[in-house]
Amino acid sequence: MENRDVSLIRKEVQFLNRHLAKERKNLEGLLREEKPRILLQDGSRHVFKKSELEKLARILPPDKHSSLRLPIYIELSPDRFGRGTARISGKINCQIISHILDLKYETDEIFIYRLDIRKLRRELPTTTQYMFTVGAGL
Repeated sequence: MENRDVSLIRKEVQFLNRHLAKERKNLEGLLREEKPRILLQDGSRHVFKKSELEKLARILPPDKHSSLRLPIYIELSPDRFGRGTARISGKINCQIISHILDLKYETDEIFIYRLDIRKLRRELPTTTQYMFTVGAGL
C-alpha cells in the first residue's frame, strides 16, 4: 500500500474517533459532579448517566474508583482482531467488563464479540464508547 493511501486511512480513522474524550475523568470525580460530563475532541460534551456511574461504583471497591477512567473504550480494529471482535484493555476495565458479561479474564485485556458488545452497550451506554484503530502495518 502506498504512503498516500496509508495516510488517508489514518485520517479517516481520526475522523471516526472525533467523538472520543479530550480528557477522560475518573469515576470518583464524576460521582461528585452534579451533571457528570466530559469534553469531546469535536468540542461537544458527553453526559454520563448518574445511574451508570453508581452501577460501576457498586462493581468496583471504593479504593479503585479513582483509578477507573471513563469512558471505557471498546476498541474496534477489523484488520487486527477480525470483524465483530473488540478489545477492552486495562485491568480495571477488564474487571468491570468481566463482571457485566460474566466472563473470566487472566490478563489486562479481554476480547469480546458482537453479541457481548451489544450487551455491554445496553448495560453501559454512556460509560463506554467505540474507538477505531488500525494495525501497525498501516
